[in-house]
Amino acid sequence: MDDNSELIFFLVDDAGNRRVPFKIQAEHGPYGYALHPRKEGNNPKAAQYTEDLKELVQGVVLQGLGVRTRAKKGPQKGQVNTLHLAERTVSGYYLSKLRLDWVDGAEVRPLNESVSA
Repeated sequence: MDDNSELIFFLVDDAGNRRVPFKIQAEHGPYGYALHPRKEGNNPKAAQYTEDLKELVQGVVLQGLGVRTRAKKGPQKGQVNTLHLAERTVSGYYLSKLRLDWVDGAEVRPLNESVSA
């Protein structure tokens, strides 16, 4: 099992760099993608943890939760942040076309949705 969601889902920052959600082991026990409610910062005890990709995507896109991500390229390569889709530093997200049904009804659509296969 992969420890990140890059093949299915990632955020894109305002410079066009991938910010890839990854699984973590919290000090207090839970393991998975850390989904953070707004105004809770990086508080690991406030996060909900999931290993389910659909729950990750829907939490970020439909529920507005933040997620721990790692920058893949650019000047911040390797930087770890909790990012929310609605933040000014996040321009959108990529979602595998095979999983577009996971975000039916979402106001913010995937950046790759109109790109031909």
